[in-house]
Amino acid sequence: MNENSPSEKTSQENALLLRKLAREIASRKEAEQLLEQKGLELYESNMQLSLALKQLEKQSQKDMRKFEFEQQIDEVLIQFGRAFLSRRLDDALLSSFLDGLTRSNVIKSVFLNVSSTQLPALNIDEFECIEHKRLEAIVTNVTWQGDQLYVPLKMANSAVGELIFITIPGEVNKDFIVSQVRLVGELLCSALSRQIMINETIDARTRAEESERSTKEFVAMINHELRTPLNGLLGSAELMADTTLNDVQSSYLGNLTQSGELLRTIINDLLDFSKMNAGMMELIPTQFSWKELEQMVLGIFTPKAMEKRIEFNISLESDIPQGLIGDVERISQILVNLVGNAIKFTSSGSVSLIVNWVAGRLSLKVVDTGIGIAKENQANLFDPFIQADRSSKRNFEGTGLGLAICKQLVDLMGGGLKLDSEIDKGSTFTVLLPLEIAVGTDSESIEDSKQESEKSIEGLSILVVDDIRMNQIIINQMLKKFNLAADIGNNGIEALDAVEKNKYDIIFMDCRMPEMDGFEATAILRKDGYNKPIIALTAGTTLSERDKCIESGMDDILTKPYTASGLHQIITKWI
Repeated sequence: MNENSPSEKTSQENALLLRKLAREIASRKEAEQLLEQKGLELYESNMQLSLALKQLEKQSQKDMRKFEFEQQIDEVLIQFGRAFLSRRLDDALLSSFLDGLTRSNVIKSVFLNVSSTQLPALNIDEFECIEHKRLEAIVTNVTWQGDQLYVPLKMANSAVGELIFITIPGEVNKDFIVSQVRLVGELLCSALSRQIMINETIDARTRAEESERSTKEFVAMINHELRTPLNGLLGSAELMADTTLNDVQSSYLGNLTQSGELLRTIINDLLDFSKMNAGMMELIPTQFSWKELEQMVLGIFTPKAMEKRIEFNISLESDIPQGLIGDVERISQILVNLVGNAIKFTSSGSVSLIVNWVAGRLSLKVVDTGIGIAKENQANLFDPFIQADRSSKRNFEGTGLGLAICKQLVDLMGGGLKLDSEIDKGSTFTVLLPLEIAVGTDSESIEDSKQESEKSIEGLSILVVDDIRMNQIIINQMLKKFNLAADIGNNGIEALDAVEKNKYDIIFMDCRMPEMDGFEATAILRKDGYNKPIIALTAGTTLSERDKCIESGMDDILTKPYTASGLHQIITKWI
């Protein structure tokens, strides 16, 4: 076996080292290339991550601005949603609302364009900006024009105005802006609708109050205009009855008196019905005795019953208190209507008024043997203008208001009215009226009162102030029946002059007169120290008119048309 020489052995070792070195250099280069590739990949990854982080940050800012805008709009909606419900929509509130919208990070300014006819109480021009009106006509749909957003305000499916938003360009997309401002538009539309409704309600109330005031003034005026000539008619008839008349003249006078009384009834019914509809019917309680009512009813209806040859009587089933408190004029009206109807619809037999006092209530039962009322007609009998027979061939005339007024008066007094009737057998009307018993009204005190009222009134100095010549003649002639005479004044100015020159025990003062009315004249007389009785001569029958008489300084009221007995009674009352 040959051994290599040392030189050969060294050469082999060097060759091995060179190959090993070459492999190491190649491995190092390969490693460096791999490291360079990985570094490049890492750099690219870092760049992508940085870009992703920037995009995420940008999206977060966009979402935050969107969230802030939504929150700001919600705050405005909550704040002014409450304000619009609790306050009237005015310039200040509307201006504050629009300013609140501009505090958001998206809306720079807001302008309102709405028809001034919709809200005449608002100064709409203050909220308009002419240069931002894109079109002459109001938009009907949400419209963008650059950064300007037009939102229609719709009520009852029609556009009545628009909100114009000047927006700040940014990351919040337009669809989201539109969704938010739509809520603003809906809230404002609700506020505008509510305000329009309030305005219409106020206008309607104002018109109703004006209508009611006009109605009351008309009723008061027509009341005066109708009762004043009626005073002349009935007063003349009463005075004529005291003169010497032949049979023919007496017959004519009877016809005149009956026609006048019928006219008075019709006028009273029409005026009372008008007052009830106008809400002017009010009770005026006074002290009275049943005997007064009984004598009044007998005086009116006994001659009428005798004329028809039927029996008429009044019977008391129990003791009636000597003194009662109630509206005696309205109670009389109820009795006159019910008894008058009973006599009118009774051709044979009788009419009875049965009176009773039961548990603090005055019971008045009117029973007749007349034609009766069919069942089918009874339900509507108390309605106005209703009669059992409304044909042109009916036997009995009338307005159909009497029973309706009776029912309303009884209801106003807190009482009850009932009807029982059969055809050809008759009818029974029962009235129950709760009345108070007057204190200190025993028979002895009443008799003393009667004696006091019958004392002599001769020699009194009286002044009558009335602008109508007929009324002057009638009251003077009535006074002559009691041996009295009066000085006459035509208006309030003449009354003041007369009182300055003479001393009068009592003054009768008309209320409505030219130059100076009775209210003003009375107030001046009281201010100047005149302290004797002043009695109002008036056709007014409402409580407000009576209150006006008392407030001006008058002591009492003599309502037209008046009678001689009524005149005598009020003189003895105050002298």
